[in-house]
Amino acid sequence: MNANSLKDSVANAKAVADEAVDTAAEKASQLGRKARDNAADVVDDAKEFGQTASRKIRAQASEAAAAAEDRLDDLSNAAQSGFRSAKSKLADGGDRLAKALHDAADGTRAASGRVVEAVAGGVSDVADHLRAGSISDLVSSTKAYARRNPGTVAIGAAALGFVFAQLLQSKSRNPGRRG
Repeated sequence: MNANSLKDSVANAKAVADEAVDTAAEKASQLGRKARDNAADVVDDAKEFGQTASRKIRAQASEAAAAAEDRLDDLSNAAQSGFRSAKSKLADGGDRLAKALHDAADGTRAASGRVVEAVAGGVSDVADHLRAGSISDLVSSTKAYARRNPGTVAIGAAALGFVFAQLLQSKSRNPGRRG
């Protein structure tokens, strides 16, 4: 092989190699663009999926919060109704106790009758206060009174205990009598 033919063969080989490199570079560039486009599509799909999921989660959370709020309102209304009923029953019981104390005071000696009459008046006042006030007002006023007058509260509790014991003994002695 002569030098020119060798030169031509090298030039042809170089041209073929350059063309192969250009073709490979073009294919790599196309693959890169395709990969970038596919990645962008995946990112867009992921964003859309995330936004959809976020909307659904927010909607479900909102529904759950609304249901919980409704349930809490129902429970609150039931509790308030129960408290009003209990307060009314307690006030009615206080009225019955005050009447029983007034009746008991009428049949006792003068000094003890006045004490029982004073307790009956206090019980009647408490029953009226129960009817008029809210539960939170009643609790706070009771706590405040107990802090200001611990001795009176202790004496009142003892007196009520004594009166209840007397009423229970009276009922056990007269089972057919209703009071």
